[in-house]
Amino acid sequence: MDFKKLGNALTVIGAVVLVGAFIWWFSFYSSVVREIGRATGRQGDASVFDAWSCLYSSSGICTLVTAVSTLAGRTAYEPMVFWFGLAGLVLGLLLRFTAKPSGTA
Repeated sequence: MDFKKLGNALTVIGAVVLVGAFIWWFSFYSSVVREIGRATGRQGDASVFDAWSCLYSSSGICTLVTAVSTLAGRTAYEPMVFWFGLAGLVLGLLLRFTAKPSGTA
């Protein structure tokens, strides 16, 4: 088995999953911030980056937002996607840089 190719594949897949997680997080929480701004009449006070920790964690306010969104019938962001992507990226890089070339014994 060529571990260098496996490492390359895991690195690419991990990076794609991380980018997808970021896009999903940004899309979900920017719509939440927009809806909160409409409901309170205070447009522009909050930013999606106020929910930065929700990218990698589901604690505190992130859990509340997820629960309310689920009750409202929306698909909430899941931080586990971020962790799967990061694990794939790190594992791929480790394999890529520690694997011996396939031609050596």
